[in-house]
Amino acid sequence: MDVPASMGSAAALPGQPSRNALKILLLFLVIYSLTWAGHYTTGDGAQKVAWAKSMFLRQSADIGPGFEARYSKYGIGHSLISIPPLALAYWIRKVTGIHSESLLYTYLFIVNGAVFLALVAFYLSHLYPWRSVFWTVLIMGLATIWWPYTKSDFSEPLVLTALFAGFVLMRFFSLPAGMLVAGFAMTVRTDSVILIALLFLWALYQHRSWRTIVTLAAALLPWIALMAIANYTRWHSLTDHGYANERFSNPLLIGLYGIALSAGKSIFLFSPPLVLGVLGWNRFRTRPGLRADAWLFLGVLVSEALVYAKWWDWSGDWNWGDRFLIPGVLLMCIPAIEMLRRPVLTGLIAAAGLWVQLLAVLVSGGDYVMMFEHHKFERRALYVGGVNRVDFEDLRFNPSYSAIVGHWILVRVLLGIPPHPNPLQDTIGTRLYDTLTPEEWKQAAHWDFIWNLSRHHQENQTPTPASP
Repeated sequence: MDVPASMGSAAALPGQPSRNALKILLLFLVIYSLTWAGHYTTGDGAQKVAWAKSMFLRQSADIGPGFEARYSKYGIGHSLISIPPLALAYWIRKVTGIHSESLLYTYLFIVNGAVFLALVAFYLSHLYPWRSVFWTVLIMGLATIWWPYTKSDFSEPLVLTALFAGFVLMRFFSLPAGMLVAGFAMTVRTDSVILIALLFLWALYQHRSWRTIVTLAAALLPWIALMAIANYTRWHSLTDHGYANERFSNPLLIGLYGIALSAGKSIFLFSPPLVLGVLGWNRFRTRPGLRADAWLFLGVLVSEALVYAKWWDWSGDWNWGDRFLIPGVLLMCIPAIEMLRRPVLTGLIAAAGLWVQLLAVLVSGGDYVMMFEHHKFERRALYVGGVNRVDFEDLRFNPSYSAIVGHWILVRVLLGIPPHPNPLQDTIGTRLYDTLTPEEWKQAAHWDFIWNLSRHHQENQTPTPASP
């Protein structure tokens, strides 16, 4: 099926978008490699890696001992794309005895991060001059939560790259090929079907015919079949039973408030350039040929916010910000290109975003959250006496105990300039630093780079559990 001429653009020089994409790819491979951590990060990833190993070594879905369940509850797609680096590590170890499993597996997410930004550069280079494209991609790559998530092994970044790669293919090359690529996202996270439905509607708006419907639906059939086979192999059912005991039980307004405005999880606080994307969205929408794209980007963000606001664990812990909304947040940052005409505002917001991300790049994005597992944070009760436990609700909603504050303390401890104890806790409240002893903060603070890998999980050690 040919893509309608209206979906492309004749503004770009032949080959220029591809050259720009290659420049961005190489640039961010270097940047992200310099901040690469090289260690496992989550229990989610542990199950996915175990399933990948089981498929590669034993041609089985049974993930083996060491887990509460016999089968991984996560999508098969993440495990499938993990097989090549794990297989290479297995071969290297067999031939040389060198352990490289965690290194090769985690580098997959470095590459994924650079590839997505290269795709953004390719897309925008058809529509805007290179200078604007470069600064927009630089802001997205360094001032949003995208950077910290190149250092962890959550699935949402993989979903976004597959979805956007399919979008780019559909827009500039082939509708069915693009839908085939985008459809892989469903195998990584089943709830990505919502995003695929939005992409389906976007394509149908561009090319309205029954042939389009049939062709795009056919492109999804291989992934639907793969998901059904994976489900039947694990649970003897064609439907997904991975989250059978988890519910959309959270009050909608609480979830929406938390996602948008809370001190500990707000998507605007953890990705300040999203403000630029929102402000630039209308101008982006009114550019020739971009109306449907703008509505698609906004639709992804709004649909994810509405869906995950109801999820029992709306904040997506244990992680930096709210990982569930990574696709929507990053897509809605693309219209920020229209705000480059206001350099002072753009510079201030980009600088704020860079500072926020550095806190989770210098120190692992989950370190402060995981401290709640191993330490008892306590604060003095104001006026009524006694001591209260600082818990996750404080982390989510109380600015004094947010992850941004926690990581700032960890970085200051590493730099040798920790906060001074506050003697006025009874009258102005207990600051986060005073909820633990200085020794506990010092023990928890570690630089998160590959040269400090020895303090992290080793080759066959099970990573720390994370929420679904």
